[in-house]
Amino acid sequence: MKKSFLSILNQRKRIFCAGSLDIIKKYPVVGVLASGKAPGTVVWDTYRFFYSIRDEEVTFAGGWHSPLEKGILDALIEGKANVAFFPAKGLKNSGFKQKFIQFDKRSRGVMISPFPDEVTKVDRQKGPRLRNELLASTSDVLLIPYIKPNGMLARMLKTYRPFLNKTFILNHPENESFELTTQRANIDNPSDLLESAQKAFIKRTS
Repeated sequence: MKKSFLSILNQRKRIFCAGSLDIIKKYPVVGVLASGKAPGTVVWDTYRFFYSIRDEEVTFAGGWHSPLEKGILDALIEGKANVAFFPAKGLKNSGFKQKFIQFDKRSRGVMISPFPDEVTKVDRQKGPRLRNELLASTSDVLLIPYIKPNGMLARMLKTYRPFLNKTFILNHPENESFELTTQRANIDNPSDLLESAQKAFIKRTS
């Protein structure tokens, strides 16, 4: 089983950070990952879902790389929730550094990477995979608004069952072809997701 982020952090192994780690330690963490090229109907419902929860006392953690993830990040900027950024390369080379600054100056942001600053290029498969695994290990629950049945995220969940056990997939027709059993996040009622995140957070910090 993969080690938790906090256990890795406490050992100071291969983790590089900027910003406020308190938003990981003191709030439930909802990891957000989405496959690329999401259909328009799931994009609209995903934005609606995140606008409804962007003021919650949680930290949303994401790679913020796919078009859908970038749109979610834009929805979160005007809210009150914290945001953790997980680049797939060194911190100084992040493509979303300007948006990170908007959160960090209000102590609402942290940037976390498995790569040192000097890393400017990574393997296109290995870099995102390592980033996604670190993000999933950090999160109390995972939320996937859109998942391709045979894509990178699906393979990660098949490989690491502890990640699968804490995953919510948006309850949308576009996700019905994903064959593994996961919890479903109701578009109009996020309470199950938020309650699960809170319970996992209490267990993590007790």
